[in-house]
Amino acid sequence: MQLALRCSSCGLLSSASIRQKWCRVTGPRKGFARERRHNGSTPRVSAVFPPHVGKQIAQFMQTKASAQPAAVAEPPKRVVICGAGIIGSAIAYYLAVKGVAATVVERASVACASSGKAGGFLALDWQDGGATGPLGRLSFKLHQELADSLGQDIGYRRVQTLSAAAAPAKKGATHSNTRGSQPNRRAGGPAWLDGSVSRIKPMGDESSTAQVHPQKLSQALMDAAQQKGAHLRIGEVQNITTSGKKVTGVVVDGEEVEADAVVIAMGPWSGQAAKWLPVPDITGQKYASIVVRPEEDISNHMLFLSYKTMSGQSIEPEVYPRPDGSVYICGSPEYIALPNDPKTIQADPSSIEDLKEVARSVSSKLADAPLEVGQSCFLPLSPDGLPVMGRVPGVQGAYIASGMSSLRVAHLAA
Repeated sequence: MQLALRCSSCGLLSSASIRQKWCRVTGPRKGFARERRHNGSTPRVSAVFPPHVGKQIAQFMQTKASAQPAAVAEPPKRVVICGAGIIGSAIAYYLAVKGVAATVVERASVACASSGKAGGFLALDWQDGGATGPLGRLSFKLHQELADSLGQDIGYRRVQTLSAAAAPAKKGATHSNTRGSQPNRRAGGPAWLDGSVSRIKPMGDESSTAQVHPQKLSQALMDAAQQKGAHLRIGEVQNITTSGKKVTGVVVDGEEVEADAVVIAMGPWSGQAAKWLPVPDITGQKYASIVVRPEEDISNHMLFLSYKTMSGQSIEPEVYPRPDGSVYICGSPEYIALPNDPKTIQADPSSIEDLKEVARSVSSKLADAPLEVGQSCFLPLSPDGLPVMGRVPGVQGAYIASGMSSLRVAHLAA
């Protein structure tokens, strides 16, 4: 399965390439997500490309080898993947399918950071019109294929998707007298959306939007890769060794693991590899999320909201009911530096309260739902906000797949 263009300098299959230092999927720059959302659609997805990114990197290693002279035509056999998030797990899986058993190095556990705390929303065509459009469509298809083939529950289903405006309920008001039930129902709002919600509009249906549980998908990919010979090693990546202009290994907790190829897939920590390789400055933006569990299951309507908190902060929360009966709510940004260790990340209590306020405001079903998880993670960002995927220039055997922001799960499986 190939994308539209192949980079003339490094051969990476992509929807488009900037023929400069990096192969980068080109597309709309900062501000595009908010602009598109007001027009009734948005490219801000919590999980669309990673399966496809994983498949492309695995395929790229094979195609590069086949393009070499016969004496060096063999693809790399000793592959080390740095990071066991959705992208690292997907790369390990697709390499294993091709007969390459990679070693995956992870500091804590599979999907311990943003991949395990993402929402898992998928859209077929929300990237159309930009260079990432083909990636979004291919990855949407791959998520369905993975749901059918992995043999595990990954929380996949097709969904209905709505946009709406919401505000905190007025003091002393109840859901029954703030719901505006008839306008909401005429606009297509589900029965459980009985709070202070207005301007409900459809954004997608079961033909074009879906969801997956990112942590379950990451673990299923890793399990399948390990069944085919891949190895998961818990430890800290401390160095990437090279000889001349070729990678030779990865130092993990003081021990060198020999490698013919190394893939940097450490999410927002991918920028740390700049100490050893010429990679771009990948950083992170912190976001909070909560998971609540209402007494009754609610319908498969995903909500993209415009909301102003009681403190006056404008946020864009997203509400995702899941097949297991829980409801995931995200969208409260936090502005702090990326810590060195993902295990130290904690959510700001005020951000969690903002999201609980959203739950109380939009639905009586969510108002008293017990809180299961209050958490935060850092979305990986490249300097221009676009995904970075392909070969590290000037270093044979070095690859990177990162900087995918909230697209990582949508970005996750690709």
